[in-house]
Amino acid sequence: MPTPIASEAEMSAFLARAGFTLTPEQVAEYAEAYGYIVEMSARIRGERSYMAEPAHVFSFPTEESAR
Repeated sequence: MPTPIASEAEMSAFLARAGFTLTPEQVAEYAEAYGYIVEMSARIRGERSYMAEPAHVFSFPTEESAR
């Protein structure tokens, strides 16, 4: 279950602080999606080392594999 936003007024304050000027309908859509965004960001953020990124995993071939 997504984390609900306390109120549309709170959502409006978040959006205004971010520099958005939206209609009440758009604010309601953001308020509905907010919980899902929080859950997704919680899955992305975490304690990971530099080597957890696949693009950073590289090793030079050994002499045996180069033959």
